[in-house]
Amino acid sequence: MFSAKGLSMKQLSLKSRMALGVALLFLCFCSVMGFFALTYFQQKFKESIFTQQASLVSSLADDLDDELVFAQRSLAAFAPRLTPAVLRDADAAQGILDNKSTLLLIFDVLVLFSPDGRMIVESPFKPGRRGLDYSYREYFKKTVATGKPQISPPYRSTHNPGQPAIMLTHPLFDAGGNLTAILAGNITLQKDKFLTDVGRLTIGKSGYAFLCTDDRTVIMHPDKSRIMERVPASQNPLLDRAFGGFEGSGEAVTTKGVPVLSSYKRLRSVNWLLATSYPLDEAYAPLYRARTYFVSVLALGLVFMLILTWYAMRRLMSPLSRLTGHIEALTAAQGSGKPLPVESQDEIGTLSVAFNAMMASLQEKRESLQEAVRCAEEERAKSDAIIAAIGDGLSIQDRNFRVLYQNEEHRRMTGGNHVGSLCYEVYRKVDHACGDCPVALCFADGKVHKLERRNLPDRPVEYVEISASPLRDASGEIVAGIEVVRDITDRKRAELQIQTLNAELEKRVGERTEELRHSVREMETFCYTVSHDLRTPLRGIHGFSSILQQEYADRLDEGGREFLRRIAAAASRMGELIDDLLEMSRVSRDELSWEPVDLSALAGAIAAELRQSHPVREVDFVIAQGLTVSGDSSLLKAALENLMYNAWKFSSREQHALIEVGSRVEGGERIFFVRDNGVGFDMRYADKLFLPFHRLHAAEGFEGTGIGLATVQRIIQRHGGRIWAQGEPGKGATFFFVLGGP
Repeated sequence: MFSAKGLSMKQLSLKSRMALGVALLFLCFCSVMGFFALTYFQQKFKESIFTQQASLVSSLADDLDDELVFAQRSLAAFAPRLTPAVLRDADAAQGILDNKSTLLLIFDVLVLFSPDGRMIVESPFKPGRRGLDYSYREYFKKTVATGKPQISPPYRSTHNPGQPAIMLTHPLFDAGGNLTAILAGNITLQKDKFLTDVGRLTIGKSGYAFLCTDDRTVIMHPDKSRIMERVPASQNPLLDRAFGGFEGSGEAVTTKGVPVLSSYKRLRSVNWLLATSYPLDEAYAPLYRARTYFVSVLALGLVFMLILTWYAMRRLMSPLSRLTGHIEALTAAQGSGKPLPVESQDEIGTLSVAFNAMMASLQEKRESLQEAVRCAEEERAKSDAIIAAIGDGLSIQDRNFRVLYQNEEHRRMTGGNHVGSLCYEVYRKVDHACGDCPVALCFADGKVHKLERRNLPDRPVEYVEISASPLRDASGEIVAGIEVVRDITDRKRAELQIQTLNAELEKRVGERTEELRHSVREMETFCYTVSHDLRTPLRGIHGFSSILQQEYADRLDEGGREFLRRIAAAASRMGELIDDLLEMSRVSRDELSWEPVDLSALAGAIAAELRQSHPVREVDFVIAQGLTVSGDSSLLKAALENLMYNAWKFSSREQHALIEVGSRVEGGERIFFVRDNGVGFDMRYADKLFLPFHRLHAAEGFEGTGIGLATVQRIIQRHGGRIWAQGEPGKGATFFFVLGGP
């Protein structure tokens, strides 16, 4: 909105909009140029202020250096008068110090110390102080240690008790280079001496200077109470940088939170820091005034440009205003063919001629449009007849899901004429578009979508199939959706009947499956009973044959003894076969107990048992670590025992046997394997490996019943996995298996 009365930009006259636009362009141009100019001016102004402040603090630092050097040189110039003879006479030394009025203009107190730190004399004289020990003072220690003049850090004076002071020293030596005395000059920081010039210095109205030692102790400051205080760290980053070695100017904030322009300079004669603080409000006052002047001039220029542009546009747009009046009169005449008058030969006259030609063309197009509308009505009547003959319901919804069209069949299916209503409100009685709406889906991807659903209870059709396709304009933009609704009630009822029949069939299949399971359980029970009952006669055969071998062997010839050995071996093999059959029955019958199983640990234990059972064999076991699975631990142990026993058995003829247990990942699944370098097998017979009682090496003298691998396969299959083998005669065999989950 343009004003408080609600006037919008479109309601303004063209000349007002042009005047406003030119003024805004002028404002933008002047603002950008002014911003850069002001920024440049501000940068140069700050650089100038920084340079001035740096020069000021540098000049002040040079003056302080000169004063300190002069004070030290004054002590050095006075030192030759203190001869060894004078030093031995305290009163004579006192008189010389008292008569040195020029030094007393520089120093508040002159002191003479003996080499051991005792005060010899001081001027002005104070009774009772001669002989006091000052060897603990830092300035005395450094003078004795270095043999050079020193300037002390600030300390609390004893001559003027409690007052801060500094001490300048100068050592005295005899002809042999031995220290004879130390001449010292005391400067009280709160008295009127050359150092106090720093505290009295003012910069602008409220700027000031101060002096600090390298340990952040204030020596001079306008606020006398701050002398001897330590400047806290981390409150003024620029000051912290200055104590770290920075010299120059920059913006900072004082400990009282006042923004200032600060400059820093170190003295040459002593490691002290001289600083100035100039409040930014004062330092940048000319800059702030210049900014105010610039904004004021810019505002006045904008007002002037707006008035000037509006006046120029008024003069330039008057012919166009008259043309606009003619056009409005022509519009009010409701299509009158009267042409506009051409008043000039400029652009406005050209526009009038073009407008007259446009009106003539529009008249022709209006007549053509009326003819096209008549033809369209005829085509629509034909389309309605074709749609009515389709037999399915048809409706059209716009992008807002508002119904634009319904044929009679669609109205019958949906219970009335709903043109102009929202489809989801009248078709499904909800307040938002359905999530599975095929029309919404075709709007989203531009494809045809179908949906079967049950109609509302009060509708004449129970089940419908809805097919929605997008309706596009000449540019390919989707403007609406065409919905075709077909009555599928009969088909759905037939499908429900089929589902009922399928459910009954599944029930019968379940009953038959349960009967089959019952038969299998009975068969397993029978096998277990038969296997168990066979043990009694086998034990008798094995027992009596053993008695015959032990007690009647001497009565039998070699042929009889061979027959007895064969009978005993056959009975033992029959017993092993019964045990294996019982084990296979248990594997198929027992319920699985799922738990984490460490195959590496199981393989290690099995390898240890095999080595213990045949200690004379040399076999290398390579067992990978971290082979963990989920399954029945007892069954998986039985499977791994069979596989490793097979590897042990069929590698027994190798001088350096190797049995490996590991895993690898292929196709996203983990495959476990047991590998040996034994006799191997022919891959042509690999499909018989896992069949009960089939042994590929029966003729080669390897013991076994042919049940072990069948048991392994049964265990792996019960775990939802699979097992297979690869081998080559004379080059060993590898058994692979994959386990499923619970």
